Amino acid sequence: HAKTLLGVLEKLAAHPRRLGNLGEDEYCAPRHWEETTAQRDGTTRRQTRFPDGPHELIFSGPHFFVGNPFYKTPREVCTQNNHYDVLDLTTLPEDYLPRTNYVPACSAEEYEARTPRVSWCETDEEGPGKLTDYYRLIHRRMVLPSNERTLIAAIIPKEAASIHTTVTTAFRDAGRLLDLAALSMSIVLDFLVKTTGTGEMNLSWLSRLPILTDDCDPRIRSALRIRVLRLSCLTTHYADLWHAACTAELPTAADAQPTTAIDSFRRDAWTRQDPRLPNDWADLTPEWHPDHAFRTDYARRQALVEIDVLAAKALGLTLDELQTIYRVQFPVMRQYEADTYYDANGRIVFTPSKGLPGVGLPRKAAKADTSYTLTTSEGTREGIALGWEDVRHRRGGQIRRAAQCQGTAVASGPEILYGGPFGTAEREPHYARAWRAG
Repeated sequence: HAKTLLGVLEKLAAHPRRLGNLGEDEYCAPRHWEETTAQRDGTTRRQTRFPDGPHELIFSGPHFFVGNPFYKTPREVCTQNNHYDVLDLTTLPEDYLPRTNYVPACSAEEYEARTPRVSWCETDEEGPGKLTDYYRLIHRRMVLPSNERTLIAAIIPKEAASIHTTVTTAFRDAGRLLDLAALSMSIVLDFLVKTTGTGEMNLSWLSRLPILTDDCDPRIRSALRIRVLRLSCLTTHYADLWHAACTAELPTAADAQPTTAIDSFRRDAWTRQDPRLPNDWADLTPEWHPDHAFRTDYARRQALVEIDVLAAKALGLTLDELQTIYRVQFPVMRQYEADTYYDANGRIVFTPSKGLPGVGLPRKAAKADTSYTLTTSEGTREGIALGWEDVRHRRGGQIRRAAQCQGTAVASGPEILYGGPFGTAEREPHYARAWRAG
């Protein structure tokens, strides 16, 4: 294992292109609002509520997770790190925004004037534009190598801000944003950060991250971009990013004809057949639609699996090296995956993940929670307490659970449905399948 991991580090160290190789006119990562200072000088104030638009949304660490900008939302009363609820992406309204713990405290004009600027000027502008004029890659600043994931990245919408517990990077070219986002969502770069033992992701560390080279296989670049788009573009606030990415020309080999991205995206497909995965690649359009986003737990997991494989190929790793990285360096992630079960529709029905409280059934039934209805070939039982240990061995049947909003932004409809059979997903065999298919 040590020899394999050393070989991976040598390959990543020898990679010829890094974020820091880009010029100041191509990317920047200025600090946005410092949590205490911004309140002291009247830029922001602490108030937990729904924003009136993205211009009032200020991201903090718990809002997002790997590939998911709308991972959690603060509760109405949010005074602790655990006062957040996991969002059900299958029920989000098209224009949804999560609650924010901070809102602008000054006039719109003053707030805009205080917003950091990018380091370049667009051709039609007299000076540098606002950081918030761009979609940005956001990372959690504090990183913990012992956690399920260390490098936690997502893409946030235009106009939204962030506090200093995160690091946001803006790119002049949206394609570069998608490329680095894809690598940042992979376990390959996560492994690189994890092995250093660093506790903070900052601009110095960002500048060392490998990026795709100009001669990267266009098929790999296209496959990475569409998976990042379908993970990230969950609401109308990403419609511009979706349209720009789909109508752009993909970089190709010198002797090849330019390819419009949407044509390449439509020819894509999953690397394995499974009824829980939406088979709608050919139906993608340059105009954003809610159905273009991956929303079920199973589809989002599969997209991240394939991003891992594509990132490994783009950075010159082998399948054995990728599997060894996962097996040796991600023990918490392996533990969660081994005991996470999905229903027939791709929804998590049980998981031990500490980052997903309230998702799926509890391990043991809580006698006070009688919000479940169980339907099997034997009949229907309503108003019962139910736990995962009561149903895990059933191949069929349906579980209905009355939605419990708990002050979250969106309830999961009038009820949550879980349909059997239930099963786990094994990452290493799926890596191998994706590698062969690609």
